[in-house]
Amino acid sequence: MASLADSVRGRRRGAAEAVVSLLLPLLLTVGFLVAAGGAGRAQPAVPPEDCDRAAWPLATDRARLAAPGLRPVRNGDTLVLPNDSALRFILVPQAGANLPVRPRHGEEGAFAGVVDLKVPPPERVWQVTVSANTWIDVVVSGRPLTPVAFTGVHACPGLRKSLRFRIPDGDVRLQVSGAEGARLDLLITPVD
Repeated sequence: MASLADSVRGRRRGAAEAVVSLLLPLLLTVGFLVAAGGAGRAQPAVPPEDCDRAAWPLATDRARLAAPGLRPVRNGDTLVLPNDSALRFILVPQAGANLPVRPRHGEEGAFAGVVDLKVPPPERVWQVTVSANTWIDVVVSGRPLTPVAFTGVHACPGLRKSLRFRIPDGDVRLQVSGAEGARLDLLITPVD
């Protein structure tokens, strides 16, 4: 009897080993594919919480900066406000930008640019919102204006900071300096 029981146990063990040897590679392959598929797949977008932490609402500005068809402008161009307000500024190496005022930061390899603005009357507060880290100066009669307000966000895709300047009507210059890249999306809008 013992030999019959040993024989049955041996066959069961052999059958179980055969099943495991057949299923194990299949299970490992399925597990690998599931893990690899999850890693390569786009994860759900996390809402950019930092976008709501600005001192004033910037959702409209962010949407306008993300919209297709921003008007390209280059160093030395002239713009008429408010018509030319959503822009893609093509910058040049800072050393060759011919800036009206000395840049606050002269980083090696930085990009910069300047555009002339035709500002309609009356004098008012204008908001300048940019997509990336850079220095913004509004220059009137050779002197930079001091912003009346500033807000910035560090982890908001497509939006970095927004400044408000009281700008007189007439001809002024908008200077961008210290930019890390050769392109900057920029929005200029009246506040009041």
